[in-house]
Amino acid sequence: MRFTEFVNLLHPVIGAGNSTHAFAKTLFDSIVTEEGQDVLDELSESTYKAYFNGNTEITKLAKKISAYIEPEEFVDYIGQFSDAAIQSLCDSFQEYLVDINLHNASEKLAGLFSLIIKEAASTKKKGTPRGTPEESPSANQELNDAVFKSGTAVAEAWNSAVTQLLDNEDDKRLHAKFRTDSDDVLRHIIEHDPSAEATSITLADEIAAINRNWQYDLRKIKDDEFRKLVTDIIKVLNEYTYYLSEKFLRAIPGRSVLWFRNESLEEGDQLREVLRPQTVRLRKEIAELYKKLFPIPEDNDQEESETIEAEVVDDEEPSGAADEDKEDKKITVTPMGQIPCIAGFSDMQNKRVDRGIVSMPRSIFGAGNRT
Repeated sequence: MRFTEFVNLLHPVIGAGNSTHAFAKTLFDSIVTEEGQDVLDELSESTYKAYFNGNTEITKLAKKISAYIEPEEFVDYIGQFSDAAIQSLCDSFQEYLVDINLHNASEKLAGLFSLIIKEAASTKKKGTPRGTPEESPSANQELNDAVFKSGTAVAEAWNSAVTQLLDNEDDKRLHAKFRTDSDDVLRHIIEHDPSAEATSITLADEIAAINRNWQYDLRKIKDDEFRKLVTDIIKVLNEYTYYLSEKFLRAIPGRSVLWFRNESLEEGDQLREVLRPQTVRLRKEIAELYKKLFPIPEDNDQEESETIEAEVVDDEEPSGAADEDKEDKKITVTPMGQIPCIAGFSDMQNKRVDRGIVSMPRSIFGAGNRT
């Protein structure tokens, strides 16, 4: 595993809204002893950002710090996070550390990080023989290319893959079963923004049920593409579960819903800087996976949804009932096909508005009304 893969699996779970360069440096700070800190401090923000994005390998840095690696310090770093966060890390790294669990996650991740640094330090620079073809695109570039593929190509590829499943009766049955098991949960996540509206109180349990039921059926799937699709969906669902925890949401007494925490300055910052961007990112991923699970030719007719940035209104004003006389604040008119969502209601009755007004798309799939 390369460092860029390692850091990109950690960041959504324990990044806490940190910038990419800051989080990358934090990881090295957490495994290097004091004697090696000077080496880390010499590097610029742009260098750490390049490490994070995979544009630059950590080979040179690894050679300089390999003598100062202390895995136990990284064990302590991981151990400071909540059980929910560590469990989410277990889910993210299950593919690479098959026996990782809540009790050994710190040690397993510390060992993996140490191995990544040691392997990078032992990498030898190879010369390029004359006449060698141009270097193939990096994994990061290939990913970017895949993201910008046309809707037509995606729809045609997945329609073809699904059609091929018909040749295998077992996969055909499992495909229909997974659609049935996951449809309601996926649609709820796509259509509901947990940072601006109510969330079903049973959603985490429904995700757990999918995970529990498919840990065995997944192994029966013969088609590689279909098995990868199921694996990817379950992986994103498990990551999404972390943002349904008490750290971000609270139960509304007497009602079967969860509501985002926004009762203090710290919770407001957490709402804007962590919950909203991370859940929007995951909901977009789930929307793309949903298209692959239920492909139709019309997908290529979907236009890209416009990104509407949040408009913070009177961010410095305190939250409280004393501000009721300011309820008539001007609300920005949103384009057709979008609705204004109020981030900061104190309850489900919209009795108090605080902190900010956000214009969100009706559907995370793109423009157009939902049927």
